[in-house]
Amino acid sequence: MNERVALPQHLRALGFERNPFPQTPDADCYFRTEAIEQQFAETLHCLKAGKGFVLLTGEVGTGKSTFLRCLMDDLAATDCAVSFVFNTFLQGRDLLLAINRDFGLAGGADMAEDIDRLNHYLIEQNTQGRCCVVVIDDAQNLDAASLELLRLLSNLETRQNKLVQIVLSGQPELLLLLRKNESRQLASRIVQHIELAPLSPSECARYISFRIARAGTDGRLRLNAAAQGALHRHARGNPRRLHLIMDRCLYGVAPTERREIDKALIELAARESGIARTPGRRSFKWPLIGGGVALAVGLAAWTGVDRLSAALMAQAKPAPAAVAPVAMLPVARVPAAAVKQDATQDLQACLQGLRAGARLADIQNGLGADTRGATLQLLAKDGLALSAVPAGMQVPDVPDAQGHKACRWTAAGDRWVLWRPVHLPFALSEGAQSEAVRWLQVQLVANNLYTAPVDGMAGWRTLAALNVFQRQHGVPAQTGVDAWTLFLLEHGTAKSAV
Repeated sequence: MNERVALPQHLRALGFERNPFPQTPDADCYFRTEAIEQQFAETLHCLKAGKGFVLLTGEVGTGKSTFLRCLMDDLAATDCAVSFVFNTFLQGRDLLLAINRDFGLAGGADMAEDIDRLNHYLIEQNTQGRCCVVVIDDAQNLDAASLELLRLLSNLETRQNKLVQIVLSGQPELLLLLRKNESRQLASRIVQHIELAPLSPSECARYISFRIARAGTDGRLRLNAAAQGALHRHARGNPRRLHLIMDRCLYGVAPTERREIDKALIELAARESGIARTPGRRSFKWPLIGGGVALAVGLAAWTGVDRLSAALMAQAKPAPAAVAPVAMLPVARVPAAAVKQDATQDLQACLQGLRAGARLADIQNGLGADTRGATLQLLAKDGLALSAVPAGMQVPDVPDAQGHKACRWTAAGDRWVLWRPVHLPFALSEGAQSEAVRWLQVQLVANNLYTAPVDGMAGWRTLAALNVFQRQHGVPAQTGVDAWTLFLLEHGTAKSAV
């Protein structure tokens, strides 16, 4: 089924192509902080090098299952055989049978035969050069006998490495289990421990911006600074709590023409989701979305609106002309009055410095969704690049080779940056060769992400290194260099966030 067709109507009304804040692991939109990116690479190395046990721990909702799904996707892409056990109420031989079933092995007469069949399978895979990995989720539920079984499986080895690599994932209680005297032999074999921490305030802001952008709204929905602070305070950097609060916010903002989520909405959504409870107030349940929703042309009106939506409708002010309405409605041009100069620079003077003074009217009136493409083309003809600045990011005040600084301003609630790049945004077509690709490879080398020859030819190594750079900075992985990625590469990693 087409994912957009299956979306609830309120999400489609907001212009989403997919649910930005699902309650299930979403490996396709995994946000990787710099720490996670490094831990992920180290984990892959440990598993492929046959080093044995890897431990992954974190509180409920910190993204362990999503980390595992991304890990298994990468392992499968490199022709590793993976057995994934998510039901750890299976213990002893039942656990072993579950592992074998995932490897395509039938059960034997007893546990000894099950282990023998697994051993023969692992030897065969090793002969073919394939690594074999067993991933155990919710491992804190395993009893001592099952942990001992996993230790025995790790004894299956060649003279140089382990035949099977084991990933144990669980809540912090797993650490207490491994500290017990009867688990000390297994604990001594752990070569890497990954501990997923809550997101920091800046990472939280980047995370929300990343999820919204990946879901397809083109920046038309945003959180102001006060809302970002309130969201982090209530969610405490926990992604699952972030999703719960933001999901409620989307229900509330859809009936209005507002496209900015403020602190009041976050506070109300946090209470309604049960994350921040107010003494003496009972929690209201949300109505079923479906037949109770009706969208009229030009005005979003809901039937069966809940308390959060009703409160929003009561306090909502008329949407400013600079805010883009629901995607299905005509999008107005951004009036010149909506453009605000950056406090540190005069926009007109800055544009003159970039030899772009004649484009002032274009950037004042051509940033609406219906005219933005034409504006970008005009700017590109002049050798200029334009990008919206993601939430939580700052624009470094760094001049280019000619001494000209990037122009910065705010319009339609978005922050924008315009500059004259060395190369305009470009795609990476397999086998294409150009100076732009060579320049990209040099930048990726400088960021310690690219180790292949700098030959100006686009290949999978170049694309992989680019995608790592993009994920490190909260940018969706793409098959090319978009404007914001280009700005980051040229001006350094603008990671200082609000």
